[in-house]
Amino acid sequence: MLIPGFVLLIVLGLSAPAVGAETSGDSCMKRVFIHYCLGGSLNRLLQQRPVKMQPIVSGERSGVIYRTGRDKVYVMAFQDRIYKVLQSYDSPSQVALQRLLRRLGNKYGKPQDLGHFPSSMRNLTAKIGAVRRGEGELIYRWQPPGSAWRVELSWTRKLGISLAYLANALDRQQREAAETGL
Repeated sequence: MLIPGFVLLIVLGLSAPAVGAETSGDSCMKRVFIHYCLGGSLNRLLQQRPVKMQPIVSGERSGVIYRTGRDKVYVMAFQDRIYKVLQSYDSPSQVALQRLLRRLGNKYGKPQDLGHFPSSMRNLTAKIGAVRRGEGELIYRWQPPGSAWRVELSWTRKLGISLAYLANALDRQQREAAETGL
């Protein structure tokens, strides 16, 4: 029993300097899903956590996909700074959605409901059916007071259930750059 605890202490001790270096050298505004740093450098992340794919690059935007079991984590950057980390869940279900809503609600409070559906869709079951048919999207947003980042939980036909953390200013900059064609 003493050996596993000792090994855990060694692992934690070895990983702590890397985390500290990333947060002090980068402008890490929020650690996401343990490994990813909103506002941090994508290049630094790729050095610390290599991925088998080449980054997908479109102008000043780039991104990579990490696999965590059957789920995927999308890390997107603008000018090498991570503006979005999104985890998609392989098995979307009402139970999974409600579990995530409850967990996020306990942590961040009541979300803003940004979903859109035909007016006849009133309850969650009907809305989920509409999502599966491509007739709507469930979108919940939490914007913690005074935070430079936000959280979005969504269920779309394309991605299923996904949980995203976004750096507000960087996300706005990359959208403006995309709109102006830069």
